[in-house]
Amino acid sequence: MTVEERLADTLRQLNPDKRAEVLDFAEFLRVRVRPQREGRRPFGLAAGDFTVPDDFDDPLSADELGLFEQ
Repeated sequence: MTVEERLADTLRQLNPDKRAEVLDFAEFLRVRVRPQREGRRPFGLAAGDFTVPDDFDDPLSADELGLFEQ
């Protein structure tokens, strides 16, 4: 028996007040906000915390490049 069949069977056995309560809970589950997946952060989380310098995309100097080659 599938989950849907079991749920329908169980609902038939409940009184109307309890059926309404189950429906209310099911709708809550459908629309609630899901937490972010682990490892993902919301876009713009650090907005305003720092500024990117104007020379950010400029090529690195030979000395700076050398630090990556050690």
